[in-house]
Amino acid sequence: MLRVKDPQRSLEFYKFLGMSVVIKMDVPEGKFTNYFLAYTGPKSLNGDCHFTDLQGTVELCHNWGTENDPEYSVVNGNTEPHRGFGHLAISVDNIEVACKRIEDAGYTFQKKLTEGRMRHIAFAKDPDGYWVEIIKRAEENLSTTTDPGSYRMNHSMLRVKDAEASLKFYQESMGMTLVRTVENPDNKFNLYFLAYAKVPADGKTSDMEGLLELTWNYGTEKQEVLTVVLFLGISTDDLQGACDRFESLKVPFKKRLTDGMMKNIAFILDPDGYWIEVIQNERIKRTSNW
Repeated sequence: MLRVKDPQRSLEFYKFLGMSVVIKMDVPEGKFTNYFLAYTGPKSLNGDCHFTDLQGTVELCHNWGTENDPEYSVVNGNTEPHRGFGHLAISVDNIEVACKRIEDAGYTFQKKLTEGRMRHIAFAKDPDGYWVEIIKRAEENLSTTTDPGSYRMNHSMLRVKDAEASLKFYQESMGMTLVRTVENPDNKFNLYFLAYAKVPADGKTSDMEGLLELTWNYGTEKQEVLTVVLFLGISTDDLQGACDRFESLKVPFKKRLTDGMMKNIAFILDPDGYWIEVIQNERIKRTSNW
């Protein structure tokens, strides 16, 4: 979930990247609207299913009136001292053409393909300054042009203080599988990619959706690290059963099912204090009063 200042500008950007709004939720009592976006076209990995069963969903949260507030801005997670959430990542069919298309549309880049040492990735910036990493879906470009309908919402990146503690939490408490590790001792960081979906036989993760990337910078486990509070969302086969399991594992809650007005969602906390929203997967098990 990302908070946005002007939903129309943000929706225009993510639709330009090939995503579509799968559901819009107005919450008048809280004076906010949530927009859920995903890749749902014929070339996507998602079929005709409930939004709680989609892979790689992005939620944009708009607090009413912020679009007219000159003082309102969001922290993108990449500035001191608020280095927590890092970026979303979109994998594309032809990275050179895709980046040119983004630039030609007037959107800015944090890093272009031709900049820096890593010439195989770029970072575009959405209207609020959030970074969107652009990566290849395959080792070689899949086409000579680019088709946003074939893109993937590949992963979300979070910085973590203690890699061992976070990996233990996401694997044991959350049931995710570590599918890829990238160690970079020269620059003193490691990347860990986790997923629920099965990894393809070739072991490539760039064509998948809904992965979680944990970035650990060496030595942060010994430092005071301030993270940006945003949240991930997972859907479960049994919402109450999942929450009971988290209780038994002594996972801390930010909001239990019985708290507040929204009795159909809960929020737990990971070792760095990131919120994880827990909802019912409607395809797997129907619940009342959804």
